[in-house]
Order: sequence, then C-alpha cells, then structure tokens
Amino acid sequence: MGRRPEVFVRQVSMAEGQRLQKITRTARDPVKLRRAI
Repeated sequence: MGRRPEVFVRQVSMAEGQRLQKITRTARDPVKLRRAI
C-alpha cells in the first residue's frame, strides 16, 4: 500500500459553499462533481 495522500482543509465562505453546491447539482463531469463534493 502506498502513502496516504495529504489533504488540506480550510473554512469555506458562504458564497463558495453555495457555488460548490450548485456545481454538485449541475455537474456533468464526474471529476468536477467529486472535487466539488
């Protein structure tokens, strides 16, 4: 098994959160959908 990938987490502003939620509802590209989630 390889090394676990490092993940950086930060607070998301309300505007960013709403934009990401919109992407998750409308995304056709599975990669874009996963990244938004």
